[in-house]
Amino acid sequence: MLDIKKRRWVWRGVIAIVAVCLAALFYGTAIQPAPHRENLSHVEQQAINVPTLFVPGWHSTSYSTQLITDDIVSLGVTDTVTTVRVTPEGKFIFIGPKIDPHSRQLIRIIFENNRGGEVQYTRWLHNLLAYLYKHRQLKKVNLVGHSMGAYASTLYTFQYGKDAGHGLPKVNKLVTLAGPFDGIIGRQPVSAFFHPNDGTTWTDQPHQNRLAANGRPVLVHPEYDRLEKYAPQVPKTLRMLNIYGDLGDGSQSDGVVTVPSATSIGYLVKPRIAVFQQVKVIGPNAQHSALHEHNWQVTQNIVKFLWPTFAGTAAKMVR
Repeated sequence: MLDIKKRRWVWRGVIAIVAVCLAALFYGTAIQPAPHRENLSHVEQQAINVPTLFVPGWHSTSYSTQLITDDIVSLGVTDTVTTVRVTPEGKFIFIGPKIDPHSRQLIRIIFENNRGGEVQYTRWLHNLLAYLYKHRQLKKVNLVGHSMGAYASTLYTFQYGKDAGHGLPKVNKLVTLAGPFDGIIGRQPVSAFFHPNDGTTWTDQPHQNRLAANGRPVLVHPEYDRLEKYAPQVPKTLRMLNIYGDLGDGSQSDGVVTVPSATSIGYLVKPRIAVFQQVKVIGPNAQHSALHEHNWQVTQNIVKFLWPTFAGTAAKMVR
């Protein structure tokens, strides 16, 4: 009888020890700090804790930047998103948390006049960043632009790059999606597809243009000529990712922007900036608007480029 009682106590002790060990293991795992945040070095934290502005394109809506920022939030990069409505008069209406210059905050821009054109978008972007520099102490920023927003982000970086630290924040990293750097697909006559505010033409055509051996487009539209004028002023420290689409239907385009137009930016930046990367998306997901609408391939590349410490999480996302 005594032996039986002893054995019971022994087993109870073993079970208790195992339970404690399992609880400790589970608890320890549960409270471990997120490896992408707390375990970063001070230098790494400084490198990725930069607010990122999302600049929409022609005829954009509130959803134009919401879908891609929602995807980024779902990866745990940040949970802080602020919207800025830019009125036709150039005034700013902020919706959401106050902008923190030392965070991974996402800032979604909405142009209330969504047909202002790429040069007007550049002006508004310049004024917004000057405001944030002065009133929110924003000294460094990332830019992500789609379509005409990609063009505006690039033109801003070229035109005002020399002013970084003198009333304007430094552009740390630039991501362009479907940038119409050398024209947009349209139809003749030219007069029917000419934007009077900035000289944008919708006159490019599939297979009409090509890049020369040195990377410069053979046919130069007014948009490209403007970028080429300001390209020498681009900051040498800039890191740029250019993402473009090819439907794979023989048009060599995303349906709106041809591959030569979207990739012509390489000629202007490769010899001048610190890093230039390019990603080609092929197939139905490469359609012009689809490039920023829950497009996991695009989001993965953006996250890897802007916040490399979250690249592992992005690679595991469910498609």
